[in-house]
Amino acid sequence: MPDRNDSRPTTRSELDELRESDRILRALLDHAPVLISTKDLRGTVTMANRHFEILDGYDAATFVGSNVFDLFPCEIAEQLWCNDRRAALEKRPIREEESVYHRDKTLHTYRTVKFPLFDDAGEVYATCAVSTDITDAKAAHDDSVTDELTGLKNRRYFNIRFHEEQKRAHRDHRVMTLLLADVDRFKEYNDTYGHPQGDLVLRAVAECLHATLHRPGDLSFRIGGDEFACLFASSGPDESLALAEQIRAGMAARRIPHQSNPPSGHVTLSLGLAFIAHDSALGQCEIYEQADQALYRAKRSGRNMVSR
Repeated sequence: MPDRNDSRPTTRSELDELRESDRILRALLDHAPVLISTKDLRGTVTMANRHFEILDGYDAATFVGSNVFDLFPCEIAEQLWCNDRRAALEKRPIREEESVYHRDKTLHTYRTVKFPLFDDAGEVYATCAVSTDITDAKAAHDDSVTDELTGLKNRRYFNIRFHEEQKRAHRDHRVMTLLLADVDRFKEYNDTYGHPQGDLVLRAVAECLHATLHRPGDLSFRIGGDEFACLFASSGPDESLALAEQIRAGMAARRIPHQSNPPSGHVTLSLGLAFIAHDSALGQCEIYEQADQALYRAKRSGRNMVSR
């Protein structure tokens, strides 16, 4: 690109180079199978490539120049704009998964990198987003990390997400809770009622977890046998204990007969909690051990209870 302060006339060779660069850029924007766009600091789209035609509600005549909240449903616009704002405020690339609807009304997941654009004075004046559709790849991955019986994620995924959530908690200065739960005297239940009935109990536990922990960011796992784990953020120990108590009470309220589980005679859960401060230096194994010890205290104290 010629220096703007250079008074020399632009040569034919330089003009040819500029035209060739422009052709390459236009070809990229017209044919790249990814979403490429820019927004100003008010959330107005200032550029979007042709691939946006795949999105529900896209109108080439009005898309550029419209605000993100006028183009997408509110919950989708919120996630898109939140990531743009983070990139602008933190002045660094942000990598997140985002969801948008295609013209066929199917919800697709995109892996997006958003990064700030700087003016000559070094100030952020806009953000750029490059998004790749990972819906099929994500579905295949989900199959590999999902427990077939309960539909919850498995231990492999628990190990992956634990580290990710701990980093997120550190970045966002929030407290994370690890909850461990298992079915009281589950071996005896299987011995008495049979494994098919035991499978129904495990599905019921998964339903109780989902009924309570269904906020964005709440994660539930079956980590083996009748052992379950949950990761979630809360305002503090009191809220986490209250959520755990809802899970315990929800399972007890089902009153599934279990004659080998006195004194209730029904299927019950014991739960243990560990709390992870945003600045905690403990690793996964140490935090898991804390929750496991809390679960052991619940068992030792009579089962069908929550301990910390």
